[in-house]
Parts: sequence; structure tokens; C-alpha cells
Amino acid sequence: MHPYSLICCDIDGTLLGGDHTISGRTTRAIQAVVQRGIAVALVSGRSPQSLALLQKELSLTGPLGAFNGALSLDEGKNIIDERPIDYRSALRALDELGHTELEFFLYTNRNWYVQKHNRWHDSEVALTGIPGTIAPLHELESLLAGDEKPFKLLAMHRERSYITDMTAYLAQHFAGRLNIFNSHPLFIEIMAPDVDKGRSVRAFEEHYHVTRDRVIAIGDYYNDIPMFQAVGLAVAMSNAPPAVQAHAHQIAPANTEEGLARFLESLV
Repeated sequence: MHPYSLICCDIDGTLLGGDHTISGRTTRAIQAVVQRGIAVALVSGRSPQSLALLQKELSLTGPLGAFNGALSLDEGKNIIDERPIDYRSALRALDELGHTELEFFLYTNRNWYVQKHNRWHDSEVALTGIPGTIAPLHELESLLAGDEKPFKLLAMHRERSYITDMTAYLAQHFAGRLNIFNSHPLFIEIMAPDVDKGRSVRAFEEHYHVTRDRVIAIGDYYNDIPMFQAVGLAVAMSNAPPAVQAHAHQIAPANTEEGLARFLESLV
């Protein structure tokens, strides 16, 4: 029996190469570990719909950790764990963002919303293949119907210094009410409290009765650190910042050098 039974894999900067695509070598390597009986879970800040498209491309079935751990699904897309943002906190965050220079999206379990068509919208569509709905985000309550729930706000700006300053400000302003962190130098993630990628990993371990020593996590950015802390083997890509690499047990080559494929090949 292989010593590992589950691999939790980040997407951008890890699974995807420098051209934001999945290489043939990576696809073959993932299929090879699955054939050895190792499940592969995609864990990302992306929506479940976006992750499902990547699963299809990989001919992969398995659990999904969407919205940086706020929504965890089993291989049948049934909810294992969820932690949406409560409506009141979402409205307050939207109001606060509306008084800044930040552009922002709202993601729910079914859709994503943007106030106006802009280059950020086009970039998101190009990246995920899923068009957003243009709507006034301050009318959140009227947008949400039935079981549609707000899971994530993503704010962005072209200047890193502004993102740094606003991340610090928002984290202090919403301390204890929202979890605020960076998933990219130009992005601010706004989630419910106690949400991070480690939450999805722990949900998988409990649901599938897998001990942490049999789980691998692979990632490249600060939001992957909680995932590293929930597993037996943490692998950082060499394109990860040094502070992220410091939390890993092993360093894989960069995503521009088939790093994920080369690590997976070493397992089989």
C-alpha cells in the first residue's frame, strides 16, 4: 500500500504552468498517481464551477476545496463542509469596499458578480471560462435567492503598495468578523472567520477517515500555509516566496519547469 492516500493541490502557480494551462506531462502524472490509488483534491480560491472544469480537463474525480476552504465538496459534489459569509458582514464589507479605489467581485455558491464590465472581469473570464453577472453589489440581498450564499469577496488593484495598505486596513477594521488575506500580490480575499485552505483539508481527512500523515499538500503562496499545517507532507513550489517555502517539508521545481509533474512522478 502506498504511504499516501490523498494529495491536496493548489491551482494557480502550482497545477497551472506559466501560461495558465495544464501541461500534458502534468495530466499524465496526475492520472498515474490516481491509478496507484491516491486521490487528488483540487484546493483553491476558485469557485467550485471553475474547479469542476479543471477536473473535467484532467479526467479527474475527487473532492474539491473551493473559495480557499469555505466550501468543501466530495467526489459527488455533495457538501462536506461550508462556511459562507453572513449577509450582514457581506453587506458591511461591500459598503466599505465601495469607499476605496479597489475593484471587487462577489462569489456565491452558484455565481459571481461584478459592478461593471472592466479588465478585471475580462481577466477572470479568460482564466476560469465562467462569465460573471454585472449587477450593483450593494443590492446583495436582492441578488441572492433561495440557497445562493455569499462565500467570498475578492478585491483587487493594479498597485501592490495599495493592496498592502488596504489589506492591513481591512484586516484591522473587520478583525474578528471576517478573515482577510492575500492570495496574490494584487488580490485581497475576504472570507468568513476561521476559513482557510486547511479547513478543507481537515474536512477531507475527517470525511474520508484519512490520517494527516497520509496526506500531501502542494502549493505556492501564503494562503497555502494553513494547508501545509494540516498534512503530513507539505510541498512548496520553488516559485513560492521564501516565507512560504519555510513552512514546507520539501521543495518542488517551479510551475514553469513542470514542477508538479516532476514531484508526482517521484511518488510512482
